Amino acid sequence: RAPRSTAARRDPGCLYPPDSRVQLRVSCPAASAQASEPGRTTKKDLCSGAFWCCSSVHAQKNEEERTNVSRAFHARAMVKLQAKVADPAPAAASGGGAPNATYAALERERTFASAPDPIRSVLQHSKSHPRMLESNATSHVWPLGALAELLDNSQDQECGAAKVDVDAYEVSPGVTALTVQDDGFGMHRGQLQNMLSFGFSSKEHVVGNVGRFGIGFKSGSMRLANDALILTRQEDTASVALLSTTFLNAIDADDILIPMLTWTVEPGSSAGKRTYVALTPDNTAEWKENMGVLEEYTYLKSEQAVLAELDKIDTVAGTRIVLFNLKNPPEFDFEYDPADVRMIRSLGDDDDGKSRTSSRRPVFQQHRPGQQMTLDVPEDYSLRSYMEVLYLRPTVTFTLRGDPIVPRCPIARLSVEYYQFEPYTPKGIPEARASSVHIHCGYLEEKSKHCGFHIYNKNRLIRMYQRFGAQLQANVIMKDMLGVVEADCLEPTHNKQAFNTTEIAYAKCQKHIEKSMNDYYFGVQNLRLAGTAGRKIAHPGRAKSKVVKGAKGGRAAKGGAKAKGAVKGKRKGRDSDNEETDTDDEDGWGNDGVGRKKIKLSAPARRPKVDPFPRILRKLMNHKSSWAFNGPVDAEFWGVLDYYEIIKTPMDFGTIVTQLDAGAYRSENSGHGPLRFVTDVRQVFHNAWTYNEPGHQVYDSAQEVGRVFETELRKSFGDLDPWGVLAGTIIAKCGAGPLKSDTGDGDGNDGNGNSDGNEDEDGDGNGG
Repeated sequence: RAPRSTAARRDPGCLYPPDSRVQLRVSCPAASAQASEPGRTTKKDLCSGAFWCCSSVHAQKNEEERTNVSRAFHARAMVKLQAKVADPAPAAASGGGAPNATYAALERERTFASAPDPIRSVLQHSKSHPRMLESNATSHVWPLGALAELLDNSQDQECGAAKVDVDAYEVSPGVTALTVQDDGFGMHRGQLQNMLSFGFSSKEHVVGNVGRFGIGFKSGSMRLANDALILTRQEDTASVALLSTTFLNAIDADDILIPMLTWTVEPGSSAGKRTYVALTPDNTAEWKENMGVLEEYTYLKSEQAVLAELDKIDTVAGTRIVLFNLKNPPEFDFEYDPADVRMIRSLGDDDDGKSRTSSRRPVFQQHRPGQQMTLDVPEDYSLRSYMEVLYLRPTVTFTLRGDPIVPRCPIARLSVEYYQFEPYTPKGIPEARASSVHIHCGYLEEKSKHCGFHIYNKNRLIRMYQRFGAQLQANVIMKDMLGVVEADCLEPTHNKQAFNTTEIAYAKCQKHIEKSMNDYYFGVQNLRLAGTAGRKIAHPGRAKSKVVKGAKGGRAAKGGAKAKGAVKGKRKGRDSDNEETDTDDEDGWGNDGVGRKKIKLSAPARRPKVDPFPRILRKLMNHKSSWAFNGPVDAEFWGVLDYYEIIKTPMDFGTIVTQLDAGAYRSENSGHGPLRFVTDVRQVFHNAWTYNEPGHQVYDSAQEVGRVFETELRKSFGDLDPWGVLAGTIIAKCGAGPLKSDTGDGDGNDGNGNSDGNEDEDGDGNGG
């Protein structure tokens, strides 16, 4: 070991302390004149600038066994080292003076990126094992979400694309590949290398870009396929690179090695033809090594084939990504729909995995809290359906297998009772992400079982049909309400399929969404009956109430502002109505139709002027023990496969709500509708008592809710029962218990401070 120079020991500006030594080992055949003896290894002492040699027989033996790629790397490193040694940095004077040049440069820039090449060449580089590609890909559980990562790169404004084509075709017999091609700016060699490296991203907090972490392409492509071929072209250069786990595993690599070739593009002799001239690597041997990897581990077996694949970019510039050697077992079906790419469901004993069967399960379904197992969501298994809603406001035109994608704007479909709330900005979030949350609510024109919110972040769909508040409970409240949330202030996870729920910003947004849902359902919309999700039935002769938008907090008063005087007037008018009733009610709603004189009767013997069934049904469904009766029995989910063999007349509150929407329980000159309503409700309890044994939780719940029903029914009709709905009461079957409402206070009040004669009919505590 050579002694360290005295000047280096005394140099106050020396980057490293005297007892440290940073070294670079290089190959001897390219060594400098200071160490020209063959078969030996040179080292450089950074602090002293001295060179020395040491015997290295083992190093020579290992050097001969290195791959061609490793030898080329070390040869280039030695050339750089020779150039730096020929012009060493001036040493600092022993008595002070100018500091060391390297130290001064680091002090001035304060960043590693500004460090001179001598410093960067002697430091160790962190390697990424090929297993990192597989580990990184595990963040994508859903295959369509992984494919969306490739679409995001084309959608971002740095790409400059106007059209993106997604296709699937056979690149060789039995080998199907997925391709994503855009007509953007393309990439030069440095940008392509950054794209294939980890963590390089210039998109963070850029308006319109959802990318941030610099791992989207690697995680998405390696989740879907073992190999990814990237072809990109600009106006004057073209490059091809291969990210292949097949190649890395074959050579047992301990680092991620990427073969990459670059050509110069020159105009051809004929129109539309281009001439490609090899540019990088400039060494013939290295060029052949890189091309040899492409020929061996891809479906392109010659340089002409590579250039032909490059010419499939039919614009001046653009990028083409080919994913081949797709994962096994297969996840996609390319034959069921020639214009779509669908996911394959796990095969059962009696289906083909492509269509729905008697089990009522969809082809594929993502798990969402509160969602039925049998609900069919095409966006979960159809790439075309997913791409139609992937971007709230697409900036490019997408095609899938030759057919254009027609975007379905989630906001535009909320055509019934559409309402947009005032922007909300959560406090306490980083300034870089400070932006407002926009909430849109409404209903579909057609009947749908879907509910929840589509949540977008920077124009990109993150969550589909996310349910909040009452939509997660076992009732039918808000079960057909849909909405869209634009939340650029939230932080998406790496796979862009969820949000960071530990952030305070997410908790604040969730609370605001739930508050907006209640404001919309109980104050804004005029379509659904609060509590039953049913359509409001306009009473004959009653003017439709209008929705007044712009009220504080997104609420709107029906028929004008709810002033205290208006409430008092309503109660006064209702009390006066209780003193008289119709003797000849022709329309079933308490009107005689011709203005006949009314006969005063006592309040308990009155005939209800307002249909009590929606209120009764709402109270039953909101009961704490009614969770088992609010929807149809899912025999497969609960493990009661013989339920529909024993119960021949299934009934539930949700079905009754549907019948109520259709007007099946209305009374027009007869009591058929009311009797049918009472019979259906009682059938729910009879089914529970028939299938379950006494003492079972569902059996006891039926008794408890049944007592509430009979109590409310008697309170609504009193002693006068014109339709005979009180006959056939099931109160005896309900067992011992107080004959009163579960929310009553025992003093004749319904729990909201209203007397029995004036129930809270609209659920707002105002007594209707």
